[in-house]
Amino acid sequence: MNQSPAMKLLTIVQERRRILLEELLACCPELTWNQVFSLVDDLSRHALIGLYRRGVDYELRALS
Repeated sequence: MNQSPAMKLLTIVQERRRILLEELLACCPELTWNQVFSLVDDLSRHALIGLYRRGVDYELRALS
């Protein structure tokens, strides 16, 4: 069974605990940048992940 793209992203962030947005993009070559950004935005708005600015990059963190 295939995971939904949102669940795949959430699983990656939870497994890594911290990951740069660019690294997350590399983990999901089947998704466009816009798709990943939209999913990250939705997950962070629902407080499932944290999105933090780190210099010129963005870092995602597991909140649970």
